[in-house]
Amino acid sequence: MTELKRPGPFTVEHYGRDPVPEDARRGSLSEVFWIWFAANLAITSLVVGAVIASYGLAWWQSLIALSGLSSYLLVGYFSIPGCRTGRPTMVLSASSFGELGNMLPSLLSWLNLVGWETVVLVIATYALQAAVQAAFGIPDSSGSIIGSLLVVTLLAFSVAFLGHRAIARVQTVFAYLFGALTVVALVFWLPHVHWATLVVTRPGPWLTGVLPAFSIVVAVSGLSWVNTASDYSRYLPVRTSGRQLAWVTTWASVVPAFILTAFGVLLATGLPGLASSANPIALLESALPSWLALPYLLTAVGGMVTGDIMDVYSSGMSLLAARVRIPRSRTVFVDAVISIAASLYILLAAHSFIGTFEAFLTLLAGALAPWAAIFWIDLAGGRIGTGPEVAARMPAIVSWLVGVLAAVAFTSSGIFSGPLATGVFAGSSLGLILSFGLTLALYPLLRTLWPKGGQSAQVRSAQVPGGRGF
Repeated sequence: MTELKRPGPFTVEHYGRDPVPEDARRGSLSEVFWIWFAANLAITSLVVGAVIASYGLAWWQSLIALSGLSSYLLVGYFSIPGCRTGRPTMVLSASSFGELGNMLPSLLSWLNLVGWETVVLVIATYALQAAVQAAFGIPDSSGSIIGSLLVVTLLAFSVAFLGHRAIARVQTVFAYLFGALTVVALVFWLPHVHWATLVVTRPGPWLTGVLPAFSIVVAVSGLSWVNTASDYSRYLPVRTSGRQLAWVTTWASVVPAFILTAFGVLLATGLPGLASSANPIALLESALPSWLALPYLLTAVGGMVTGDIMDVYSSGMSLLAARVRIPRSRTVFVDAVISIAASLYILLAAHSFIGTFEAFLTLLAGALAPWAAIFWIDLAGGRIGTGPEVAARMPAIVSWLVGVLAAVAFTSSGIFSGPLATGVFAGSSLGLILSFGLTLALYPLLRTLWPKGGQSAQVRSAQVPGGRGF
């Protein structure tokens, strides 16, 4: 039994939605730091910076838009209950919604994570295929695409299958390796920055420029990770300082994200097509010396795989929170079947479908913003991870549904535009921020007005059969 409680880095994790007991916790704040640092090394952050620049902002206005990275403070704060209870984020969400009421938010969280892990698989596959072509001269073909996809899938899904200890070890190595290679690439991109253009650019509009750019940064940074925060802190000892944990998580995420996104703002002056490029990985490669192409492409693959590992692992936690009764490790196989099938369809049959798919995921993000507002209020009120387990808590459910409707109504995407997604809301993520603020105001009001908090009957604690095995 002792060996099961203290697994090595490359043995399968045995804890799913069940709390990690104190004697099995061997994590450290340094592990948490490198996990989140590696997760934010994606080269695609350069594209986000170019999108900010596309609003025609002065350099100092772009810095204001980059303050949207402060949304990582939510990720840091939401990591604290994982340390205190040993449970993952979406399982803890049942404290707000109830065990049954938590099923729909958890399913949408799972679907969102599976969707993004598929998008990342596709982009990483293209990058790895280009790397193979650069190294061995192998031409583009269905076989090279499928081979590259399988390699990327094996890297991401095998680590997620093993679980937390493997993630901590691999992410630490990747943070050093791909962090150093990213710095090298940035040095060689510097000559493409037109400093004079940056200095003379006049200030752009605040309402239709700075504000939408800020909202996009919020959406692609902290808000996209809030439903995963406690998944990576639940192996820390209970005595760990919550304040230190929150700051370590926040800064580990902000530092690489800020450097890459800010550099994207600079690089857009010399590569004006970066924000709208159909293949930004190839465009960035063309701006590097030919001898650096292979290391750069491998860095692009590695930076995306680090995020995909966490998507796969946390999507499994969301699936368990939705009361799907399978062991944690087997959730990885569920994701693998869906992600590989969807990736093959995009890579081999419908190359343009990825844009439609990303538009769908933009709409799904409308479920995360109001959920985060509710979780924040209950965490601040000391209600997360405490109290009897009940089937449903109506104030949270109603507030969340209202927030989701607001987000959809004010959000514009390639497949659907809400009736109110006009003007400043078109082409931005302001609908998500509006939804967050609306839920933040509505939920405390409903908790006050709803008799007895709208709680249904107490339910038995839901355990996943076989949660200690695979």
